[in-house]
Amino acid sequence: MTSGVVVSRLTAPGRGAVAVLQVEIYDTADPAIIDRCFVARNGIRAGDAEVNRILYGDWGPEDVVVVRTGRRIWEINCHGGEVAASRITADLVDVSAGIDGSTNSDFATRLQTDLLERLLCCRTQQTARFLLAQQQGVLPNFLSQLSVLESWRTAEALIQQCLSWHRFANHLYSPWQVAIVGQPNAGKSSLLNAIVGYDRSIVFDQPGTTRDLVEADIVLSGWPFRLIDTAGIREQVTNEIETVGVESARQSLQTSDACVLVVDSVMGWTAADAELLHRIPREYPCAVLMNKADLVDRNASAMRNSEREIRVIHTSATNGSGITELAEWVAATLVPEQPSLDQPLPVVAHVAELLQACSQQGSIVPLRVAIGL
Repeated sequence: MTSGVVVSRLTAPGRGAVAVLQVEIYDTADPAIIDRCFVARNGIRAGDAEVNRILYGDWGPEDVVVVRTGRRIWEINCHGGEVAASRITADLVDVSAGIDGSTNSDFATRLQTDLLERLLCCRTQQTARFLLAQQQGVLPNFLSQLSVLESWRTAEALIQQCLSWHRFANHLYSPWQVAIVGQPNAGKSSLLNAIVGYDRSIVFDQPGTTRDLVEADIVLSGWPFRLIDTAGIREQVTNEIETVGVESARQSLQTSDACVLVVDSVMGWTAADAELLHRIPREYPCAVLMNKADLVDRNASAMRNSEREIRVIHTSATNGSGITELAEWVAATLVPEQPSLDQPLPVVAHVAELLQACSQQGSIVPLRVAIGL
């Protein structure tokens, strides 16, 4: 949007009872822009309303509700569908066309669009809180303030602090991935079903039943995770389909955020289990699940001779033992800490790239160029 005015649609396009538009007016534009189109029934001007004040009135022939949600942010609630929302957007374009705007309007528009897309991808209320804070001003304000700093040392410290949350920011809209690996018939599929609470994977006592990656999304402590049940990894495969499944399982070891190695406690810790553990990258968090713990003595099924620090959890898909401990380990390991809501986060790819470019060049110039200063 031009002239320092950004209009974003908060509800999905298409049919619906209500459509909600967010209007953000930057310091270069006049808040009275909305009042050129909207007339409240009680006579209060939207540009003068207090934050969180709800106004009902007319937008031409449309009955709308306008809420001021921030210092320079308003939400417009109108009839659902495309007609009303498109009309209101077009009206805002028309009234702002003649106003001198800021040179960074294109950048601001792209940023707001990308932030809204990320927000709509959130899967939990907790992750949405972080994205909403970024979208409602934390990240745009941070970039605006950063772009006018004269001290590179101050700017560098702020940039590095923001980039340090890159991994956390990415997983606000994309779940953390946890690969479940192990030898055939170790009980991986049964464990997955026990964790998610329903039969997501086929369970059969014949080794090699799982031939493809089976995924299940869950929420633990408010964070989104994707569990990936893989084919049992063994050297002596029986057919080409199993070969493909085993190769997919091996690849998942390299692309997941964490791995759990499932061991059949009845068989005990074997050389094949040790080899699988060796294949898991050392930098990845890893837990060994001594499964079918209800069938054997814990001491008899202990893991032996590991050269890395591993969390060992005794589990049973039959009676549910160890499942809570496993869930707590996953959440605490992959999300050990979280930032404050007012901490700027690199949740948008082009912003992260800009900040990295600034860091590499030792200058704030790349950001200033992108914004148009």
